[in-house]
Amino acid sequence: MERIAIIDLGSNSIRFVIMQIGAHGSYKLVYQEKKSIRLAEGMTLESRQLTEEAQQRALSCLAVYAHIIAVQKVKKVLAVATAAVRNAINGASFLKRVRLTTGIPMTIISGKAEAALGFSGVIHTIDRKDFLLFDLGGASVEISLVREKKRIHSISIPMGAVTLTEMFQSSGTVPYSKITEIKDFIQKKLDEIPWFPKEPIEVIGVGGTVRNLAKVHQRASAYPLPKLHNYNLPVENLFSMVKSICGKTYEERQKISGLSEERADIIIAGSLVVQEIVRKARSSYLTISGCGLREGLFFHYYDPLYDKECHWKHDMLISSVKNYLYTLPVEYDFHTSYVTAMALSMFDQWRKAHRLNDRMRRILAAAGLLHDTGTIVNYYSHARHSAYIAANAHIFGWSHREQLMCALVCAFHHGYSSKFLKSSTHVRILSDLQMKEVRMMALFLALAEGLDESHEQCITRLVCSVSKQAMDLRIYTSRDNFDVPAHAVQNLIKDFSKTFRLPLRIQWFPGSSNKNELAEEAMQLGFDPNV
Repeated sequence: MERIAIIDLGSNSIRFVIMQIGAHGSYKLVYQEKKSIRLAEGMTLESRQLTEEAQQRALSCLAVYAHIIAVQKVKKVLAVATAAVRNAINGASFLKRVRLTTGIPMTIISGKAEAALGFSGVIHTIDRKDFLLFDLGGASVEISLVREKKRIHSISIPMGAVTLTEMFQSSGTVPYSKITEIKDFIQKKLDEIPWFPKEPIEVIGVGGTVRNLAKVHQRASAYPLPKLHNYNLPVENLFSMVKSICGKTYEERQKISGLSEERADIIIAGSLVVQEIVRKARSSYLTISGCGLREGLFFHYYDPLYDKECHWKHDMLISSVKNYLYTLPVEYDFHTSYVTAMALSMFDQWRKAHRLNDRMRRILAAAGLLHDTGTIVNYYSHARHSAYIAANAHIFGWSHREQLMCALVCAFHHGYSSKFLKSSTHVRILSDLQMKEVRMMALFLALAEGLDESHEQCITRLVCSVSKQAMDLRIYTSRDNFDVPAHAVQNLIKDFSKTFRLPLRIQWFPGSSNKNELAEEAMQLGFDPNV
């Protein structure tokens, strides 16, 4: 087991996380803290000096982190300072004070390196190919153009939420003329970027301002999922929010639900930068990334040692699901992979009946691997516990709706439950069509679970077909006695007929084969910590 401390000393905030790397290279977050220290406060373009007060705030915070690092027995520390220290004349001398006072070896990274690390944090955790990425901090904004998951252009512009606020004195009540002045300044800076796309492009945003705007929107719309990463904020709602924020006094902004009080003074300048980037990109929505520079630092260290094949590039979702499973305190059971393999076999053979796309196949695969995780809470009602885990687990590579669909498939892996559905406030973000897709996938998983009710893996082969009259399932077994699986799947036949509008006909072929094709397919899923 290895623990790594990561510190991001920004212009507005300092962020500290500890990541733990365990068996099979599985990783998880074990500690996190963020503190607003306003390191760039009082540093003018003329003086370019970190003030003594700002330095003391940072040193005091870093001393606490140094103590936690020692207590947690962290051997590796990755600590970087960004725009405020990078632009300050006394930045290097400040880092010497950090080393002498706390023992933390901190380095200054360039704007180019900051953009590269931010990109790494996003591309490892959001499955998009082409987009414009920006990371807005207190003293700078890094903008990158991404094509086919590769960063082809980057720039760091020295305008951040703190520096712009001080430059235009926009911390209090701001008149419309000043708002226009700030917008004109931002637009001029953006117009100087020669490679900024002319055609509409998706935008992904990183940083405290972006997260706060998303929180405000989620609170206003009573969004049911407590999750910001990969949240899509419609552009019309974004512009409306920014307009409302700009029209409020400092005291009024402090009372906005979802907006951090410590950000109420710099939110106008920050939100205007966000608005103008999205406006110029002509995107229909802004995607929020909760991962950025810190995660980029981690993956920069992790990939060469633990993921040389870059599995996350091939299938981010399933790779992330497996990583999560390896972090759980449960003993591996081949039943998990076996049931998943059977569910996927039915999905593939019955495509004419369900007409679901390959994306839904991945959701079913994820649900199959996660469906029994709820047993770590309690075996009784473990399907409901599995659903909660699936809906809230730190898993990358899917949208919020897809994560919720996976959770519901887990919830129904012993059969559909209208009682659970009525008690879940999350389902309102799913359409009727998506709920129908959930029921189809859940039936495949429930049927697969029933076929291995005894955990003996005696089902060797499934042959599925569909006609205008029925859905047919031929089940081949390695033994003559199939009473347990036959009993387990009997109650699902009625639900199958109701959902697919076709009767399900099952034929059993006992003792027909010793070669277990399904076990081989389960092994190909690659989820076996004993390997």
